[in-house]
Amino acid sequence: MNSLLLFVAAQMLQGYFSRFGYLGIYVWFITIDQIAPLPEEITLIVIGYFASLGLMNPVLAGVFSILGFITIDLIYFGLTHSGSKLILRFTGKLENQRMARYKNLLKEHPFKALLVLCFIPRMRLLAPTFAALLKIPFKKFLLYDVITLCIFTSLYILLGVLFHASLRPLIEKTQVLGHVIFIGAMVVMTLVTFLIIRDKKKK
Repeated sequence: MNSLLLFVAAQMLQGYFSRFGYLGIYVWFITIDQIAPLPEEITLIVIGYFASLGLMNPVLAGVFSILGFITIDLIYFGLTHSGSKLILRFTGKLENQRMARYKNLLKEHPFKALLVLCFIPRMRLLAPTFAALLKIPFKKFLLYDVITLCIFTSLYILLGVLFHASLRPLIEKTQVLGHVIFIGAMVVMTLVTFLIIRDKKKK
């Protein structure tokens, strides 16, 4: 059932991005992405794949993705800084030895910590909250956040572009099969991401 839902979701992304364009990417990451089961990494790879098909410019798609990430990060940072009970209650449930290590790393090496958290599925969203709790200066957090998000976004969009390039000979023979293979790969990657997140929560 999960694979079927993810398959349908991946197909819907093409219709969504085709209809709403770059603004749709921005809106996606500040709203739907916060509640959707599809990881940000997979969405960015899909965007890269669509860009390689000529549906959008990869640079502009990356810029609007980054703007969306920065916006939601600033919202989380601001809510935490203002003492939002909802955010504090959520982070309180995540307190464990692993989280303590991330906090210490963020306190001692903020740029390195933000970069590491970017590449741990669903952990990136905790970075602005931890930064606010540790009272990291806003300007420093914003600078490091922008740099790490540029790296994170560029890498995953590039993966989507390269994925399409590797499938191009097959797509030229049968475009439908090529898309099916791509979506199937995204389903597998999403399931692997969920397993990683579940294992980390157990620890």
